Amino acid sequence: MTMTENAIRRADSGLGSTECPDRDRRTPFFLFGLGNRSKLIYRGGTLTRCSDGEVIWRGEALGEEILAADYRARIRTAAGWVCISEDEEGISLTDERGERTELSRSPVRLPSFAAHPFRDAMRILHHDVLVNICGGKPLPNFFVYDRPWYRDGAMMAMVLERTGNLSLIAEWARGLGELYDRNNAGAEESDNLGQLLYLLAVTGNRSHPLIPRAVEEAGRRMTDGALTGLSDFAEHPVYQTKWLKYGMEALGLDTGSIRIPDVRDDYGGLFWMDGHREPYDGAYDENYPYLSWARAHTAGFAMDEAHLDALRCPVYPISHETAASQAKYEALRPFLPAYADAGTAAPHTWHASEMYLYLDDLAREGNR
Repeated sequence: MTMTENAIRRADSGLGSTECPDRDRRTPFFLFGLGNRSKLIYRGGTLTRCSDGEVIWRGEALGEEILAADYRARIRTAAGWVCISEDEEGISLTDERGERTELSRSPVRLPSFAAHPFRDAMRILHHDVLVNICGGKPLPNFFVYDRPWYRDGAMMAMVLERTGNLSLIAEWARGLGELYDRNNAGAEESDNLGQLLYLLAVTGNRSHPLIPRAVEEAGRRMTDGALTGLSDFAEHPVYQTKWLKYGMEALGLDTGSIRIPDVRDDYGGLFWMDGHREPYDGAYDENYPYLSWARAHTAGFAMDEAHLDALRCPVYPISHETAASQAKYEALRPFLPAYADAGTAAPHTWHASEMYLYLDDLAREGNR
């Protein structure tokens, strides 16, 4: 039995479980607002608008069910059940009398994933990506980041392309005016060039004026056909050059002069999109788990079974990032104080995207 077949078999069987972190159990919540809808948070009998803290609904919760995979929260009050739900059309609240109020409307596409062996996890991970699109901008986490990162945005775009939701960020891409996002302490990170080209390609902005500028800039940063410069404050020429090649190929541009350097690059294992394979040592980065999922993807679906088993009955939120140098965790305090204290943002779109793409490709591989 192959690794792919074994992982899918175990997902179907429901064998094993992994305790979710204390932060998940301590602070049950759910976010509403897929795509360009208003962002709302339900927590402890209160539904709050995240943009200004206005309470939309409050009741004495005698019991509650957060059905994350179905995009619903059900709250039992003395007068009956209240349901907050979200679908392809919008968010609605149905009160104890059965009266329904529309809270925010804007269309999105929501595949059911009915036949997927990780159905619930796929629906939640897709939610994690969509809920962090704000005003057309793809954010890593809308609480603690207010600017898109090209790297995270490109990974989100891969998910949006597979689910038919690229239109949600197309206008944002059309309005881009800089080659670099400069989000990492102002650094002009070389991998941004390829990520920018990819984003413009898949969002239908193939005549964007930044395209020739990005290609020219890449030429200035090249040595022997490979990109130079920094990403995450270190040189990662394999990762950076692969992103450039990938972005140019998405636009149909000539990549004949590009050479992937034959050097050690610990970020090289993050780039699985070209089918390259390299070993993964199994180390799991709890703070930046997207790195581990990407490396496991590059290794040919090598994530350990405990992490896969946990996704059979996933607990919301699945994705997160902890101790990021540029995240503004204090912005979480009015809504999720325990997360602010822990320096953790959840959900997180790079993590969610890597997991989604891993599980989607795992299932596709198993169906061949």
